[in-house]
Amino acid sequence: MISLLLSLLCAAVLAIYQQAWAGEKLLYAVIYKGSGYTAVKTDIFSLDVETGEKSPVFSDQKTPIVLKQHLYVFHFPVVGGRKLFAHAIDRGGQAPFPGNGSLYEIFTDGSNRFQKIAPVSGVESLGDIFVNSTGTRIGYINRINRKQYIFIHDVATGDRLHRADITDKFLDCYAASIGWLPGSEKLFFSLQTGDDHVTSKASYAKVGTYIMNESGSHLTKFAKLPLPEGFLPPEMERMIGILPTGEYVFETTVRKKHVSQKQNQFDFVLAKFEKNSQEFGDLSFRQATQLYRGVTVIYRLSPSGKYLSAAALPILSSALSWDIWLKYVQTGEERNILSIPTEGLNGPFLGLIGWLD
Repeated sequence: MISLLLSLLCAAVLAIYQQAWAGEKLLYAVIYKGSGYTAVKTDIFSLDVETGEKSPVFSDQKTPIVLKQHLYVFHFPVVGGRKLFAHAIDRGGQAPFPGNGSLYEIFTDGSNRFQKIAPVSGVESLGDIFVNSTGTRIGYINRINRKQYIFIHDVATGDRLHRADITDKFLDCYAASIGWLPGSEKLFFSLQTGDDHVTSKASYAKVGTYIMNESGSHLTKFAKLPLPEGFLPPEMERMIGILPTGEYVFETTVRKKHVSQKQNQFDFVLAKFEKNSQEFGDLSFRQATQLYRGVTVIYRLSPSGKYLSAAALPILSSALSWDIWLKYVQTGEERNILSIPTEGLNGPFLGLIGWLD
């Protein structure tokens, strides 16, 4: 009798869990170019990846704010929990040099409403913003007086919770990816830099993935990644996220051992593995070969771990379309779920944002 009750309880919990993620939808942006190097309009849509149904979420065309998109150096809005966040400036106002603006929460009900969180600190043009899995904290990297900091804000109050000096931790490196570990106050980031002949040896030695408290303390470097058989150690690694199973997902570039000069090329490998394990599962996109054309690929894991989406950063002048690809993590099936025609660097541009549950 007890075992039967336990079985029923487990089945109920599983059903609730599956239902909780049943409404996962993918958010993406379509950006239109003006006469200069800024966007004149950004439209955001949700996409049901199973039915193909699209719904408008937000457009800044007639709002008092403009989502900041310096064309060709794209930084898209981000999703945390059931919330959407963006970096924006007041329409018609002169943004502080070089245009830092403020952080906003964007309502996702199609009403085009928004709420200001806090102005951005720093003296450089803002890069990517990042948010925790519950949408309660938001962060970004910027410089003040030649020092580099990670700034963390409370979403509800706008209060700045942390200003962590990362100057000595980053040196000449940049964060190729950054975010929170799920359900945690710890950050992860993957550092990259130029070739060793154009940067210092100290900076080159910093390349890798790290875990750190959001206050800037307790920095630890991630162990070396497991390798596919017959490959040299990764030339680059970028942490994408963590699956609900606890497996880490990384993008790496690897090169086969003992090959002729004509075959001596890099392969992009998207791998999932458990910490301290030498076993890995391949999540690489095999059909979407056009993703890897020398530009950064944006990946987004769905909260349930069921889906992995990918899109190339829209900066190729030769592009005739921009596409979003989807992979089912369990089965490995992949397909193109969205494609919009473009005139290359004249737009429109397609931006992958993330998953709204």
